[in-house]
Amino acid sequence: VRIGEHNLVMGLGWKLGKIGGKVWGFAIKRGKIREMNFRRYEELTKESGGWRKLEQPSNYSRGKSLVLASGLSIPCAIYFYLNTKGTVTFNLEAISDWARLHSHHSLVQGMLHAYDVLVNLVTKEQATGEISFTEYHRVDEIYLWLKNMEMANKEVMELIKIGTTHENRDILVAKLSVGQTNTNESRKAIFLEGGIHGREWISSAAVINLLQLILEKWDHRGCDIYLLPLANPDGYEFSHSSRRMWRKNRGRSPNILLNTFGLCKGTDLNRNFPTFWGEDVTNFTWFEGSRLSCAETYIGAHPGSEPETKAIIDFVTQHREELSAYVSIHSFGNVVVYPDNYSDEPDVQSEVQLMAKKLAESLEEGSGWEDRYESGPIGKLRYRAVGSVEGWARHAMGIKWVYLVELPSNEDGFFFPSEEIPRVGSSLLNFLKTLVPEM
Repeated sequence: VRIGEHNLVMGLGWKLGKIGGKVWGFAIKRGKIREMNFRRYEELTKESGGWRKLEQPSNYSRGKSLVLASGLSIPCAIYFYLNTKGTVTFNLEAISDWARLHSHHSLVQGMLHAYDVLVNLVTKEQATGEISFTEYHRVDEIYLWLKNMEMANKEVMELIKIGTTHENRDILVAKLSVGQTNTNESRKAIFLEGGIHGREWISSAAVINLLQLILEKWDHRGCDIYLLPLANPDGYEFSHSSRRMWRKNRGRSPNILLNTFGLCKGTDLNRNFPTFWGEDVTNFTWFEGSRLSCAETYIGAHPGSEPETKAIIDFVTQHREELSAYVSIHSFGNVVVYPDNYSDEPDVQSEVQLMAKKLAESLEEGSGWEDRYESGPIGKLRYRAVGSVEGWARHAMGIKWVYLVELPSNEDGFFFPSEEIPRVGSSLLNFLKTLVPEM
């Protein structure tokens, strides 16, 4: 189809810009009202009640105005592009080949990248390295704090880079080790991972709080503790800057056309591990996983296809001999669960069941009995997820104690109040104090 006039393109670009701006603005506003984490509104005192806008222009207002301006910038960019090229012939096959070879340099990709930069510009604050456990923090802030903690605790803490994400963020593990004088000494270890789903902010926050509590309050002599607070830093950051309920990582869609327009990005990292990957999964399944890249539970192009997944696989495999426990922290559900078909040996099955019950009780005690937890096999209390990290840790790595903890919700769902982070961190500390002696 040959286009001589550009009115259609200009009109379409204007509409897309307006719609995109409104959707993005609404998402941020909704996230702020529910979470108080975007700092675009302030809460009045109980005497006056309710919410009101900030007297000064807020980041939300400025951000919405800038993004709405894309309604003008998008058609203008297209207009100049078309005019410098003359009459354009749209050939889907040619576009597909061009997208495959030049997807990083296309006009559409450039605009999408500029959009992401704009979003970060209006929603991101300068990192200071200061963490308050009464609010949720961005990736740069968390990483700077971790580096500061490493500097202040050189004898017992070491930051280990285990990989790099699609958006070139580091994947960092904090190793806590007390009383190790001989590097060849055989020691037991535990790996605890959080934030594998971007929107589960309390998962990462609780692991970070746990790290501080361990350094301040617990002499875990004889046991190394590996903490991965941000298993999915790209997804976590995107859930702060743009879409609060984003779950997956930020990998590219395997579909060339969708990828060209930046659509259907991401893989559910907890469906991307090799064990049982893709088993009984179709385009129409959901909780188990999905083969549709637009789905929240997309399992990825192949087992271990994502850099975040591969980083965990490589690190855990490297430390396989010393690891006695693997714990995956999620939100939400108030349960302590373990993989189905844990062992063919009745004694082992009985042990893991009894330990799960003890761990659930330890979380309740650590919360001051404010939270309540159930325990049992994952298939009974949750749902079967093929390609999960806990299934891989148990059935492929053979780690003795493997548990998934779904943190409390208290009817807040994924919007867990940030001021209650310390209570959850204390619960996890009590959890570790119960588990480590049994390792």
